Amino acid sequence: MAGRLGDILVERGLVNEEQVQEALASRGMLGESLLNQGIVTRHQLGDALSEQFEVPYENIVPEEIPAQMVRLIPEAFAKRRRIVPIRVRKGWMLLAMEAPDDIEAISEVELITGYKVDPAISMREDIMAVIDRSFDERLSACQTAVDIRLEELEAARDAGVLEVAVAQADEEAPVVRMVRSILMGAVNAGASDIHLEPHAPQMRIRYRIDGELQQVMTIPNDSEEAVVGRIKVMADMDTTEKRRPQDGTLTIEEAGQRASFRVSCIPTVDGEKVVMRVLDENNKAYGFESLGTPKKEIEICKDLIQKPHGMIIITGPTGSGKTTTMYTMLTSIDSAEKNVSTIEDPVEFRLPGINQVQADNDHGMGFANGLKYLMRQDPDVILVGEIRDHETAMAAVQAALTGHLLISTLHTNDAIGSVSRLNDLGLDYFKIAGALLAAMAQRLLRKICPNCKEESVPNPKLLDYLLEGRQLPPDAQFYRGAGCNKCLGTGYVGRLPIYEILQVCPELERGIEAGLPTSKLRDLAINEGMTALAAAGMKAALEGQTTVEEVYFKLSG
Repeated sequence: MAGRLGDILVERGLVNEEQVQEALASRGMLGESLLNQGIVTRHQLGDALSEQFEVPYENIVPEEIPAQMVRLIPEAFAKRRRIVPIRVRKGWMLLAMEAPDDIEAISEVELITGYKVDPAISMREDIMAVIDRSFDERLSACQTAVDIRLEELEAARDAGVLEVAVAQADEEAPVVRMVRSILMGAVNAGASDIHLEPHAPQMRIRYRIDGELQQVMTIPNDSEEAVVGRIKVMADMDTTEKRRPQDGTLTIEEAGQRASFRVSCIPTVDGEKVVMRVLDENNKAYGFESLGTPKKEIEICKDLIQKPHGMIIITGPTGSGKTTTMYTMLTSIDSAEKNVSTIEDPVEFRLPGINQVQADNDHGMGFANGLKYLMRQDPDVILVGEIRDHETAMAAVQAALTGHLLISTLHTNDAIGSVSRLNDLGLDYFKIAGALLAAMAQRLLRKICPNCKEESVPNPKLLDYLLEGRQLPPDAQFYRGAGCNKCLGTGYVGRLPIYEILQVCPELERGIEAGLPTSKLRDLAINEGMTALAAAGMKAALEGQTTVEEVYFKLSG
């Protein structure tokens, strides 16, 4: 080696002797300590380590390393030695290592893989992130399949047969198999959305899993047009139109699995961006218990849907599970005895026994007009996808006041906000008070990964924000996920709902009629037993289901 790391950093003028001694006194790794303190940058540290070990520095990005490359060596061995293969070429393997002078590890890798090893220095956290991602059980299978298809796609592109394959929709064509791998990979990974994003020099493919985007792969720019074209063909969209947005739907079946996708395509400066909402029809079951709804909220919801008339409003941001909650309510109603109808935009899932109508503004069937038509169909229960204007709000309240149970959504931050939002849409407080049965605000929180769950100490400022003056129990304990291969290093797997349910009792009804401010209505509701979203989130954190940070992020955003 060329010398000690501290001496090299001092010689380069990046640190002084005092800083080096203080970092060494912390009993941690010198480079890691200096980096954490912000004294040196990753690039500066990497260059110094490269000089120390006389090997190149590799600033690796986990999403850019193919899973099958990493899997050339066993997971346990890679983690123990903190090494990861990042490239192979002509019998040589470039091996990223935390300690590139580990001759024993190099020899063992050469024995295991048959490649000659060319060592490089990389940061520990980057190496571990690559290993965790590549051995993730949810994504590894689909990544391998997609990588194989990418090789086929590149071969077809080089042979000049890519466009023919798209036009003829040959089921054996590489581009066809590539697209099917991307689609089914998302289904198998439990993703809710697929993003195909054009950037130079590669198109980025990402899945949204548990509410967070995870990059799966990239496609070279000269192949992305064929992939987007194939998706357009499957979704019955105009393949020649590239200057305006388009929408479509597609359905595929593979190995007994059936999945539908809602496709949205929009032009960007770098090409066409495609987003597909995954509508997995195999694994969709609607039930409060299966959603993870707490018992108290289940009892409230079941009681509400038995009411003969009135309006139930569900609020929350996009992606908070409002549609799933409404569908669960509808499937809990005996449709053999009641006429249950919906008007939605779009109709995401087909519900047995439910009369579902697709809203269509172009043909006079928007939410407001559609609701008026449904009223002539002798309905008992009506679902309106969203109340977004005065006309729809008026029709919804009228339906609720004339003997129908109506369920719909509003975009407000909390349950109490539904009252002021309806008033903003032109409804007087007297009608709101008479029609509103309940308003439910909800959020979806990521659950702590059970495989890497550990005790933690949350940020005191976040606790103060969420407690809102309440006291923690003396035996309060909090947890977090450390990050592992099962959770893709995020510390979370799956999601759970939390609710804030405002039930309109006589006192609240009088308060709404009187036009009391939101703060007063909130106090009345809490006095009547309403659990606020912050309190519901803290309860989930104290039960070890989620983290304080996750609750704060979902409620403060």
